[in-house]
Order: sequence, then structure tokens, then C-alpha cells
Amino acid sequence: MLIRNVYLFDGQPLHQASDIRIKEDTVCEIGHSLSAHEQEEVLDGKGSIALPGLTDAHRHVWQSPFKGYAADMMLLEYLEKAIGGIGPLISAEDLYFMNLVGYLEAASAGVTTIFDWSHIMNSPEHADAALQAAADAGINVLFFHSTSAIGRDKTWNNSTVTHDKDIERLAGRYHNVAPNVKLGMGIRGPEFATIDVNKADIQLANQLGIPTSMHIGSSILGKLYKPVLQLAEAGLLNNRMNMVHCNTLLAAEFSLMQQADCLVTMTPEAELQMGLGEPATKWIADCPGLKWSVGIDIVTAATNSLFFQQRLLLQHYRGMINNRLIDQMEFPMQLPYKANDFFFHSMQYANAFAGFNTSAKIEEGKKACLSLVSREGLEHDSFAHHPAFYYLDESRMHTVIANGKRIKEDGHWTQFDRQALYQKISGIVKKVL
Repeated sequence: MLIRNVYLFDGQPLHQASDIRIKEDTVCEIGHSLSAHEQEEVLDGKGSIALPGLTDAHRHVWQSPFKGYAADMMLLEYLEKAIGGIGPLISAEDLYFMNLVGYLEAASAGVTTIFDWSHIMNSPEHADAALQAAADAGINVLFFHSTSAIGRDKTWNNSTVTHDKDIERLAGRYHNVAPNVKLGMGIRGPEFATIDVNKADIQLANQLGIPTSMHIGSSILGKLYKPVLQLAEAGLLNNRMNMVHCNTLLAAEFSLMQQADCLVTMTPEAELQMGLGEPATKWIADCPGLKWSVGIDIVTAATNSLFFQQRLLLQHYRGMINNRLIDQMEFPMQLPYKANDFFFHSMQYANAFAGFNTSAKIEEGKKACLSLVSREGLEHDSFAHHPAFYYLDESRMHTVIANGKRIKEDGHWTQFDRQALYQKISGIVKKVL
């Protein structure tokens, strides 16, 4: 595939169009006036901007059909009603369609790599259905297999129950079967399970060669349990850990995560709504070398826009840095973080962690994951000279390519009947609610 006459969004002014050649699943050449090879498909990108595929480092994809359900819920109510209430009613067949639509909706909004934290693993059949949906959708999915939504008290209240051993079957079955899917383990962490359980779970993940992810530093739980200190004292911290939220952790805990090369993921909209605490943005500045990323989290309450999450976190960071100066009776004069730098940085560590050979910028030798965004409404103003990522909103995305294949074209899903899928989803939602 050859995409011609498209402007590459790389944070610099958009002054000259480029051509992008894709061979199989990889960007193999970027240049100007490239000649089309024999029988090569040519896509005219005139009037469009090529945006690198977005990376969402934490989302509960299965909840996608229940948008707005938790818009006014605090954390405990959400856990009771959204997970404990809806989760047990979902069949494996339901979950396939729910996840498939969730992945396709993510792709429609430019997300081509997603960390899916799935705590609806009610049976082996549920796990198989969810992973099949990930393979079929075509985007890159780091699938964190977690707990069942049934009997949550046993697995989320100072639990002494170790991770479901079905993860061993899955690790064997799905190893290199679908190139766009990787398996991880969504563990409870020291705030929800004993340190002995965490030790057993982390050791199992290490034996299986898969990463782990946990919710940590959640509201007063982070203050009560000091979870990273517990993990460090047990010798369990490692560079294949994705630490989600981290709102109420100590400075020493961030230092320990930085030293261990853990990936910290912030989900600002959900954290601010549900009382988890202030987003942990200050540690981007205060803990140099910390690996960080951004996620949408709960689509039952948060917007489906990763742009929104990135910008919300950026402005929270800027406000925090500016307020420090104001508290010292200084007038802020220097911009704390440039917008496009923040945009690219918010994805680079997550891409490396996931291991799909994706990049925060469109680059030769990297997976062909990108969106074509219409310049309509932007071509006559100063955007070309001063591009900022958050003006490239999802409504402008007419084509999305993941791993060299078009997932969305002219606003429509290319491989799936959107209307038929949404009819299926409507039936599931009606049955459950």
C-alpha cells in the first residue's frame, strides 16, 4: 500500500506532504514523490494528516456497551453495580461481541494499541471469547487476564485466593498464535490481596514470561497499605509491571518503581471522578526517568477519547507546576510542558512495554499503525504552523490502519457490519439492564 500526499503529524509545522509505503504490516518507506510498485494499492491522502496510532495503556474494554452507566458513581458503587452487578450476567458469547465492538470503537477513535484489563474472566470460555475478539479486531491488544466478576468478595477483599490457573492454559494456547495479541496477568496488588497471594501470582507470571498489571495507590488504600513498599520488601518489583493509578503513593514508592523500570499508567478522568486522588502527574517532574503512560480506564464513565485524557493530564501537570511557583509568590513565566512533546511521551513507554514494535511517531521499520485525519477546517488557519495534537479530534478520522490493514475507511468499519454488531449489542444491554 502506498499512501500519497499526506502530511505527517510529528509535532513540527505541516509544510510538506509525504508518501508512506506499507509492506505487509510495516512502514517500509517514507519519502516524497515515491513511485508506485506494480500492483501496489495507492491511497490518496490529499487533504489529510497522518497521525500515529494511539496507545491506550489501561481500559476495561468489556464495559464498552454500557457507556454512561457509571457517569455519576463513586468507586465503591461502581465496583458493586458495574462489575458485580453487570459482570455475572454476561455469557461468553456476549463477551465476544462486547469486546469486539469495544476494540473497533477504540480503533475508530484512533487507538491501535490497547492494554485491556479484563476482570470478567468468569470461565475459560469467557477468556477464549475475549481473546478471539482481540485477534479478530486486528488492533494490538495486550490482554491482562484477571479475575471473575462472580464472587468478588473472595478475590478483592484482602484475598487469599491466587490467580486462576487457567492463565497457564492460555499462555500455552495463545503464545504467538495471533501476532496482534499478547497475554498478561491482571493481578490484585497488595491493596486487594495478601502479599503471599501477590508473590505467588507474580512468580507465576514470571514463569510464564508474561507481564503483570495492578491497580495501586487507589485513594486511602494506597496510604493504608503502602503497596509498593510491600512489593519491594518481598523482592517482587520488576520491569514487566504496569502500575495503574498510583494516586496516593509515597515519594519513596515512586523512586522504587522508577528504579525497577515499572510502567506507571494514569487515567485522569476516572481518577478525578471516583475519588482515587489527584492524578500522579507531579511525579513526571519529581521522579526523573519514571516511565509513564495514559489510559481511558472505565468507558462506563469516561469519554472514549484518548485525546481528552492526554490533554486533561497535560493541563493538570501544567497547573500543578504553575501553582508551585504561585505558592512561592512567583509569576509563572515558562511553559511547563509543550503539548506535542507530552502527546508523544505519553505513549512511548507504553509502546515499548507492550512489545508490538509500534512507535509514538510514524517511522520506517515500525508497525503500520496510523490514522488519516481530515484537514478540513484547519487548512486556512494557523494550525499548519502551530499544530497541536488535541485539534485532531476523532470526528476527523476517516481512515484507520492497524498492522497494515484498514480497520476503518471513509468512516465505516471495513471487516464488520456495524449495524448488525450494534443490534447484537443492543440485545445484550437490554437483557442485562
